[in-house]
Amino acid sequence: MFINCPYCKALVATDPVTDLPPHHCPHCDSLLRRDPEFMDDVADPAPMDLGTLMDPRAIAAAEAEAEAEAAARAAAQVQTPRAEAARADSERVDVVRADAEEIEPIRFESLWGEPTSTATAVADDAHAEATDDANDAARASRDERATPAAIAVAPGGSMRRLPSFARSADGSARPVRERWLIIAVIALAFLLVLQLLLADRARLAANAQWRPLLATLCAALRCELPPWREPSAFTLLQRDVRQHPSQPGALRVSATFRNDARWPQPWPRLQLTLSDVNGRPAGQRRFEAQEYLGGAPGQAELASGESATVAMDILEPAPQIVAYDFRFR
Repeated sequence: MFINCPYCKALVATDPVTDLPPHHCPHCDSLLRRDPEFMDDVADPAPMDLGTLMDPRAIAAAEAEAEAEAAARAAAQVQTPRAEAARADSERVDVVRADAEEIEPIRFESLWGEPTSTATAVADDAHAEATDDANDAARASRDERATPAAIAVAPGGSMRRLPSFARSADGSARPVRERWLIIAVIALAFLLVLQLLLADRARLAANAQWRPLLATLCAALRCELPPWREPSAFTLLQRDVRQHPSQPGALRVSATFRNDARWPQPWPRLQLTLSDVNGRPAGQRRFEAQEYLGGAPGQAELASGESATVAMDILEPAPQIVAYDFRFR
């Protein structure tokens, strides 16, 4: 059987023969049972039975007594250090009062030092700045040994790193003359490329990829580009070859074509081929613009998307012309 200790609330096993608890709690060593043979110094010991030990009022009274004893012990422990501290402070005050006549009063001048002149202060500041600059230079030297990089000293004494293009092979800053030399080389290379483009502009202008760039350069430099020639971009819209109505042995030729190129083109050469009933070419000729227009053209070039109609009379090269073919050259 077990009972609860009234002090620590722990379970305590009772004696299996007498069914009584032990004299002291095995957990908190509190008194649980009083016997005459164990309590010689107590007058008229009152035997306690199991019912008395387990009585709630007795347990509450025991708990209150234990708490009062614990509070008294804690107060005694707190008061002792305070009393000792108060006693020590009183002794210290007495010592200070006994030696007060021998202590000199402290002046503020002795704490902050004697006042110095302006020249001395400036000299001290300069010395401090020189010391800081020396320390910065030493740290920069250590950083440069750890990671090679160029360090430049600004007019104010601060340190700054230079970019890679402004450093030489050994990490030092490139001089201004070397940077100007690099700029001059780049400018000369650009001029050389520009001269090559202008010198070969006649060939490059025939390329659709290079012509816009050359057109922009020539517009800025006031140079001329050869005209764009793309005969395959001329589209034949209408054509006709028939007997001349008033002249026997003559043919009247008419055609309409359009320029579908990206840029204006000069008037093309018109190649006309006539064939007989057997399909054999009876005659072929290339006509210039003055011939199929009947005179000099009013404009030197045919703009992009512009169309033109031409007509001319030619002699019939052979009888029974039944087929014809137009080509632009």
